[in-house]
Amino acid sequence: MKKVDVIIVGQGMAGTFLAHDLIDAQQSVAIIDLNLKASASRVAAGLINPVGMKRCIPSYNAHLYFPKAIERYKDLERKLNASFLELKPILRLFANQDVKHDWQIKYSNSNMDKYISDFYEENNFPFLNNSYGSASINSTAHLDLIPFLDKSRAYFQKNHILIEERFDFSHCNPEQGIYKSLQADYIIFCEGYRLKDNPYFKSLPLSPTKGEVMTIRIPSLKRFDKIISKGVYILPLGNYLYVVGSTYNHTDLTDKLTAEGQSFLKKKISDILSVNFEVVSSVAGVRPTVKDRKPLIGLHPQHSKIGVFNGLGTRGALQGPYLSANFSAFLTKDKKNVQNTDNQRIKRFLTPLN
Repeated sequence: MKKVDVIIVGQGMAGTFLAHDLIDAQQSVAIIDLNLKASASRVAAGLINPVGMKRCIPSYNAHLYFPKAIERYKDLERKLNASFLELKPILRLFANQDVKHDWQIKYSNSNMDKYISDFYEENNFPFLNNSYGSASINSTAHLDLIPFLDKSRAYFQKNHILIEERFDFSHCNPEQGIYKSLQADYIIFCEGYRLKDNPYFKSLPLSPTKGEVMTIRIPSLKRFDKIISKGVYILPLGNYLYVVGSTYNHTDLTDKLTAEGQSFLKKKISDILSVNFEVVSSVAGVRPTVKDRKPLIGLHPQHSKIGVFNGLGTRGALQGPYLSANFSAFLTKDKKNVQNTDNQRIKRFLTPLN
């Protein structure tokens, strides 16, 4: 029996964040992951945006999450000798005069001026259909998730801590923290939407949501230095290419593209752009969203050696580094750096196991 400090199940965003934090805290880690296609982490936008776009307010705990995220991604770029973080503003297009007026009032009467740098009264961008102006949000960034996850996976492989297989619950002993030939202080499930099939945590209020994203080519626009937001995001990749997303589908939880999703994205793009575009490719994945939009983090109330780190939803790139650092501090009993874990929240939703 091989002893490790923590077994992590899943190497999406949540599992990757937690693995890096535990390793940096000198913990021995084993990661169980099969690298399945429908992972939401591989189709997520990776937007790091501390502003609620509908109401023009800071998102929950933005003052904590945003600086931690930027600091941590820069640390990981150095650790992995890679580049995957880009500071990039968001251009918020106003849908009508009421939305524009609301944003102007909040900009004038609150502390939103630290996030918003410019208001454009008219359409300053001829390639956009934009009758009501826009605002530029500067405290934003983009995490390129594919190289982040792939470079992390290569690091885990190089250090012999990645086991590439599907987790088999029939070989798990939650009382002793045993999985096959491994024994750990904790087994932490970071499975994304597949948590709904986990026998220990399946009653948690996970509400998986499928998202489709599209890569397009804009022949007349080689590059643009802002992320465009109006109902969907249009994220510049460079060399005429842009990623557009996303859709929300609560019933079809496959990685298959749908005619409805593709039609929705094409219509949104046509509403935003005044120039021609070409569809290059599309992908779909399933997000581990939670009904009340709060992440699921903590230990099982009946089995103290197993826990969950899940439900990061659409703001995983923003809040993940802070929440992971906090959970890592809890697991390593680093009382100076731990804020809280939501064991009471977990306990409310779990029924006793027989």
